[in-house]
Amino acid sequence: MSRESTGPAEPSAPLDEATLRRVREGDEAAMNRFFDAFFDRVFAYVTRLVRDRTLAEDLTQDSFVRMHGALGRLDPARDPTPWVFTVVTNTVRDHWRSRAHRATMRQSSLEDVGELPSDDGRGAPDRALERKESARAVRAAMGRLSDADREILLLRNFRSLTTEEIVEILGIRPEAVRQRYSRAVRRLGRAYRELRGGQDPVSA
Repeated sequence: MSRESTGPAEPSAPLDEATLRRVREGDEAAMNRFFDAFFDRVFAYVTRLVRDRTLAEDLTQDSFVRMHGALGRLDPARDPTPWVFTVVTNTVRDHWRSRAHRATMRQSSLEDVGELPSDDGRGAPDRALERKESARAVRAAMGRLSDADREILLLRNFRSLTTEEIVEILGIRPEAVRQRYSRAVRRLGRAYRELRGGQDPVSA
């Protein structure tokens, strides 16, 4: 699986209940539509978690294989997004627990995460450079965080999931989600300030 993804694309059209029923029944056309709806979002999320595009391709493929084997648990009457990201998050967690991951802990390049924001042509060159440097610092700061911290930040900020959806994905209580997110934000801010010489990420 080597499909390219340039960002957190959203599905072109919602998957309705009838389509999801056909997905659960293994209908090939419906499965292809399901794949197209979620692949880019899953790949982008996994890439930012593991910080290695080649590994992200493998884990994305593994995630969809797992989903295929668990279609009986897909509820066509509900938004499938939390179910999808539960499977994906568990797949990545299994990788993190593996011996191979522990042996190569955090050796992937931050430069493979994705493209840096580019100037839109309307700002001054020095401002564009500042944005790029800030983006690099944020990514480097994310790289200093634990897997759990990076996970909660990406679910909440990158995927813009609600607390209730994150509860479903991670299997923890709402207050635990809020506490974990708050701690992760503080750690990210501290790492960013260290990298940027005391500058606050919000004002960067």
